[in-house]
Amino acid sequence: MRTFEEDMKLAVAYHGHLCSGQCIGVKMAHYAMSLLGLDNESEETKMKVFVECDRCPADSIGIATGCRIGRRSYSFYDYGIIAASFLDMNTGKAVRIYHKKRIHPEDGEDMIAFYKNLPFEELLSYRNVKIELKPCDLAGPPVEDINCEQCGENVIDSRHVVKNGKKLCRTCAEGGYYSFL
Repeated sequence: MRTFEEDMKLAVAYHGHLCSGQCIGVKMAHYAMSLLGLDNESEETKMKVFVECDRCPADSIGIATGCRIGRRSYSFYDYGIIAASFLDMNTGKAVRIYHKKRIHPEDGEDMIAFYKNLPFEELLSYRNVKIELKPCDLAGPPVEDINCEQCGENVIDSRHVVKNGKKLCRTCAEGGYYSFL
């Protein structure tokens, strides 16, 4: 497995700066991989990650695990919690790691060394969880492909909503984060 320092170097390069969130994300990923008996060096590692916040740890978790949204191995849920679940796709075993308390290095202390040497259990907690995936959540070609009956946009992987008997994209059914000009 890559070392904490190696993953931090990759995470900082990707994220753009060093911060405690990057360290926490790498620490979470390393803890999960140690609990699941996985490593991050092999392309054969089959892992799926479910991240629950859109802050700094989200970037470093992706870097440390090799999981990516576009490869369907990284899912984001906006729960506002510094937590992530890690699923071993080969065994079905999963753990949810969460940040239990804020611990920061003293001013002037080496941040990477501080988090590297901090025991997992001091910073993080975990629970074994069960994650059931539907065929539309797996990697590979889309399992369903429809056009929204209101706007005509293409919706894949069963992400549409049936409302009043019509198959609609979520934006037409529920409203979206944008509005048309």
